[in-house]
Amino acid sequence: MNKLWLRAIWMAALLAVLLGSLSPALAPPAFWELDKALHFSAFAALSAAVPFTAGRTSRRLLLLAILLGVGASIEILQAFVPGRSASILDFGADFAGLVVGALAGLWLSHHLPDFIGTRFMTSGD
Repeated sequence: MNKLWLRAIWMAALLAVLLGSLSPALAPPAFWELDKALHFSAFAALSAAVPFTAGRTSRRLLLLAILLGVGASIEILQAFVPGRSASILDFGADFAGLVVGALAGLWLSHHLPDFIGTRFMTSGD
């Protein structure tokens, strides 16, 4: 897939996380586990895609730093959104998801091309 499309999909996913996190109507149920799991999984998915959208290490680190800033900003802004609350534990879940996702994305970016090439390509292709 073209990197331009991957970047567009990544930006759309980031926008969805922002809208979902700052919309009073989309507040998740008050179950602690679900809330932290949503934070973790959103930031894990966003950061796992970074190695596929940015080629150079400096750009990858910049995107991950931006994601970390987004997570912190979301928590600050949620203090002013009805039905939402700011939480350092939510930011901790964002950070944990970012680290796990970045490591998974880095591993996949190195191993997935070989896996796809050896498993799905015939010798004549």
